[in-house]
Amino acid sequence: MELLSFRRGWAVRVCKHSKVPSVHASLAVAALAGVLALASASGGALLAGGLALVILIFTLGGVAAARAGAARWSAGIALAAGLGALGWTWTEGGSDLTPMAAVLGPTLVASIVVQLLRRDGRAGLTTSLALSVTACVLAVLPVAWLALRESGDGEYPVGLALLGVGAVGLAESLPVSRAVRRLIGVLLAALGAGALVLTTDWVGDAVPAVSAVVVATFAGLLAAVAFAAVDRLADEFTPQPQPVAVQVGAAAPAETGDGAEVAAVPRGAGAFLPLRVSLPFVAAAPVAYVLGRIFVG
Repeated sequence: MELLSFRRGWAVRVCKHSKVPSVHASLAVAALAGVLALASASGGALLAGGLALVILIFTLGGVAAARAGAARWSAGIALAAGLGALGWTWTEGGSDLTPMAAVLGPTLVASIVVQLLRRDGRAGLTTSLALSVTACVLAVLPVAWLALRESGDGEYPVGLALLGVGAVGLAESLPVSRAVRRLIGVLLAALGAGALVLTTDWVGDAVPAVSAVVVATFAGLLAAVAFAAVDRLADEFTPQPQPVAVQVGAAAPAETGDGAEVAAVPRGAGAFLPLRVSLPFVAAAPVAYVLGRIFVG
């Protein structure tokens, strides 16, 4: 027999630690940007390995934890699309985006088939299908970094764009308001790119100073937009206070230092940390490719 007891005065208090730890995730973005820049300078194979890690974090970490039907299947399809396009681009060594476009058609069909095979009554069909298709599109976008790397002098725009992403990620850990720290990050990206071109001959000879600033600034701007999008999702996901129900035999809610009850973090909250680490690279990839090919390639 299940017994439920409600205690007067108890209310769910969302613990501050239930939100995404922005400092650690932001520093992880800056560190990953540096690793990818070094990998790009070393060769396309190492960069492909680093981008595979980004795709894994995005799909298995973020998409699979989404609160939608068949989220794990959607993550698997997106992972196959991203790694397939990445392997295709690395094998051919080309700088065009044909592999990215070619894999999207089959993945759309696979997404529809997965929804038709669901055994839960296909509740939330539109949301689940939209999640699957969006995840597939976003999962193939990091391949643009490798395609840009394979273009003429492509290691320079890749490095400059990653400098912009890393600068915004580093500034994201500052203890100031969101708007201020993202503005600081974009300014750091522009100043860092200009300083790099002016102080190093090997970069200055390949990329004009204005072009370097444009590539780094816009890549940093898209990374800032990605951070803002994840913050918006986290804010909307925060549950509202409500009475706490304690079930006999079930684990009791955790307590804070002042004795107040803290609600368990819902399953979907775990998606925000992987998204915060991977989404800046996903969002900055298209603009890095376009501007890199225009100003450098």
